[in-house]
Amino acid sequence: MLGVTDVGAYFPHRVTYHPTCHSLRMLGVGDRPRQLLEQVRGITLVDLPGAEECCGFGGTFAVKNADTSIAMGTDKARHVRDTGAEVLVAGDNSCLMHIGGTLSRQRSGVRTMHLAEILAATA
Repeated sequence: MLGVTDVGAYFPHRVTYHPTCHSLRMLGVGDRPRQLLEQVRGITLVDLPGAEECCGFGGTFAVKNADTSIAMGTDKARHVRDTGAEVLVAGDNSCLMHIGGTLSRQRSGVRTMHLAEILAATA
Protein backbone atom coordinates (compact mmCIF):
# COMPACT_ATOMS: atom_id res chain seq x y z
CA MET A 1 0.00 0.00 0.00
CA LEU A 2 2.76 2.44 0.91
CA GLY A 3 5.11 1.38 -1.86
CA VAL A 4 8.00 1.03 0.61
CA THR A 5 10.44 -1.75 -0.22
CA ASP A 6 13.53 -0.73 1.78
CA VAL A 7 12.84 -1.02 5.50
CA GLY A 8 16.48 -0.57 6.53
CA ALA A 9 17.11 -4.25 7.22
CA TYR A 10 20.56 -5.83 7.22
CA PHE A 11 20.96 -9.62 7.07
CA PRO A 12 24.32 -10.89 5.73
CA HIS A 13 23.34 -14.47 4.94
CA ARG A 14 22.51 -16.72 1.99
CA VAL A 15 18.71 -16.98 1.97
CA THR A 16 16.05 -18.71 -0.11
CA TYR A 17 12.38 -17.76 -0.08
CA HIS A 18 9.36 -20.09 -0.08
CA PRO A 19 6.24 -18.27 -1.31
CA THR A 20 3.45 -19.96 0.60
CA CYS A 21 0.32 -21.35 -1.04
CA HIS A 22 -1.88 -19.16 1.13
CA SER A 23 -0.05 -15.98 0.19
CA LEU A 24 0.00 -16.85 -3.51
CA ARG A 25 -3.44 -18.34 -3.99
CA MET A 26 -5.69 -16.92 -1.28
CA LEU A 27 -4.18 -13.54 -0.39
CA GLY A 28 -2.82 -12.57 -3.79
CA VAL A 29 0.40 -11.25 -2.27
CA GLY A 30 2.38 -12.07 -5.41
CA ASP A 31 6.08 -11.23 -5.38
CA ARG A 32 5.89 -8.40 -2.81
CA PRO A 33 7.70 -10.38 -0.05
CA ARG A 34 10.53 -11.10 -2.49
CA GLN A 35 10.70 -7.41 -3.42
CA LEU A 36 11.20 -6.61 0.26
CA LEU A 37 13.90 -9.27 0.62
CA GLU A 38 15.75 -7.95 -2.44
CA GLN A 39 16.25 -4.62 -0.63
CA VAL A 40 17.79 -6.16 2.52
CA ARG A 41 21.42 -5.11 2.79
CA GLY A 42 23.99 -7.91 2.88
CA ILE A 43 21.55 -10.63 1.87
CA THR A 44 22.34 -13.14 -0.84
CA LEU A 45 18.92 -14.17 -2.13
CA VAL A 46 18.92 -17.40 -4.14
CA ASP A 47 16.04 -18.80 -6.16
CA LEU A 48 14.31 -21.85 -4.74
CA PRO A 49 13.70 -24.58 -7.34
CA GLY A 50 9.99 -25.45 -7.44
CA ALA A 51 9.31 -22.40 -5.30
CA GLU A 52 5.60 -22.27 -6.05
CA GLU A 53 5.06 -25.96 -5.27
CA CYS A 54 3.23 -26.62 -2.01
CA CYS A 55 5.29 -27.82 0.96
CA GLY A 56 2.53 -30.27 1.89
CA PHE A 57 1.36 -28.89 5.21
CA GLY A 58 -1.86 -27.01 4.34
CA GLY A 59 -4.04 -27.11 7.45
CA THR A 60 -5.66 -30.53 7.90
CA PHE A 61 -4.05 -31.86 4.71
CA ALA A 62 -0.98 -32.94 6.70
CA VAL A 63 -3.16 -34.92 9.11
CA LYS A 64 -5.53 -36.46 6.58
CA ASN A 65 -2.78 -37.25 4.05
CA ALA A 66 0.28 -37.74 6.22
CA ASP A 67 2.32 -39.83 3.78
CA THR A 68 1.75 -37.38 0.92
CA SER A 69 2.47 -34.43 3.22
CA ILE A 70 5.77 -35.96 4.32
CA ALA A 71 6.77 -36.68 0.71
CA MET A 72 5.95 -33.10 -0.36
CA GLY A 73 7.87 -31.68 2.60
CA THR A 74 10.84 -33.90 1.79
CA ASP A 75 10.85 -32.67 -1.81
CA LYS A 76 10.70 -29.04 -0.65
CA ALA A 77 13.53 -29.61 1.84
CA ARG A 78 15.66 -31.15 -0.94
CA HIS A 79 15.10 -28.07 -3.08
CA VAL A 80 16.08 -25.85 -0.14
CA ARG A 81 19.29 -27.82 0.44
CA ASP A 82 20.10 -27.64 -3.29
CA THR A 83 20.26 -23.83 -3.05
CA GLY A 84 23.08 -23.90 -0.51
CA ALA A 85 21.12 -21.40 1.58
CA GLU A 86 21.79 -20.93 5.27
CA VAL A 87 18.23 -19.76 5.88
CA LEU A 88 14.81 -20.60 4.48
CA VAL A 89 12.39 -17.70 4.82
CA ALA A 90 8.61 -17.69 4.41
CA GLY A 91 5.65 -15.70 5.62
CA ASP A 92 3.74 -18.65 7.09
CA ASN A 93 4.77 -20.32 10.33
CA SER A 94 3.03 -23.58 9.38
CA CYS A 95 5.21 -23.96 6.29
CA LEU A 96 8.29 -23.03 8.28
CA MET A 97 7.45 -25.62 10.94
CA HIS A 98 6.82 -28.36 8.36
CA ILE A 99 9.84 -27.73 6.14
CA GLY A 100 12.02 -26.79 9.11
CA GLY A 101 11.18 -30.03 10.89
CA THR A 102 12.28 -32.00 7.86
CA LEU A 103 15.47 -29.96 7.47
CA SER A 104 16.22 -30.47 11.17
CA ARG A 105 15.68 -34.24 11.02
CA GLN A 106 18.01 -34.31 8.02
CA ARG A 107 20.60 -32.37 10.03
CA SER A 108 20.89 -30.00 7.06
CA GLY A 109 22.12 -27.00 9.05
CA VAL A 110 19.54 -24.81 7.31
CA ARG A 111 17.48 -22.74 9.72
CA THR A 112 14.07 -21.23 9.12
CA MET A 113 12.98 -17.67 9.77
CA HIS A 114 9.79 -15.73 9.26
CA LEU A 115 9.93 -12.89 6.73
CA ALA A 116 9.23 -10.37 9.51
CA GLU A 117 12.33 -11.51 11.43
CA ILE A 118 14.59 -10.76 8.48
CA LEU A 119 12.93 -7.43 7.75
CA ALA A 120 13.46 -6.46 11.41
CA ALA A 121 17.13 -7.49 11.43
CA THR A 122 19.67 -4.68 11.67
CA ALA A 123 22.88 -6.47 12.61
